Amino acid sequence: MSYDLGVWAGDAEDPQARYASLCDSSGSAAPELDGFYRDLTAKYPELYEAEDPEESPWNAAIERSGDGAVLAIQHSRAVAVTRVVLDLARKHGLTVFNPQTGEVHRPSVLDLTMCDGSRVENPDAAGIKTALGRLSAKNWYAVLERGDHYVQIGQGKFAAAPRGKFALERRDGSPERHYRTEVGSLAEVVTAFAGFAAQDSSWVEGFEWEKVDFS
Repeated sequence: MSYDLGVWAGDAEDPQARYASLCDSSGSAAPELDGFYRDLTAKYPELYEAEDPEESPWNAAIERSGDGAVLAIQHSRAVAVTRVVLDLARKHGLTVFNPQTGEVHRPSVLDLTMCDGSRVENPDAAGIKTALGRLSAKNWYAVLERGDHYVQIGQGKFAAAPRGKFALERRDGSPERHYRTEVGSLAEVVTAFAGFAAQDSSWVEGFEWEKVDFS
């Protein structure tokens, strides 16, 4: 059994029905999906093109039809691959639907997601503070995203954060504009997330940032 995602251009009043239509359809892919597909397969080649199929994250070939696609991901690779899919979908202005959870990630919506799978769309300042208050050793990260920009927080070994500190990161549109810092209090984290939500860039100046190099 695979962990599936649906990706498409534009929005849909009924994402579940839109996803079902992708699963049942066939035909040539529209150009709206070309850039996303090219970037995704550059990182994770199609199963039939992988040098070692056992190392591939895919359970099947990527099914493209019209301006949408269905991705069949191995459960063991679902978390890492989903993160990449969401990053690329933001970059290319695409919607991502998770049929396992019913979550819809739209490129222009403010979206707060946590490690435990909880999600809040267009959270206000109070909602952000409440959500971040639930960070814990198990629920160790949160991401607030809008389009191809986001701010994220992590704690513990998975975030490579020292004991008693949080790893705060931001991405200003592309992987080349990804920055990281470490903060010592949840109040600072809330300030950063609230500033990002309000589109008030002055919050960035309150921290000393290091550029993250993914090469």
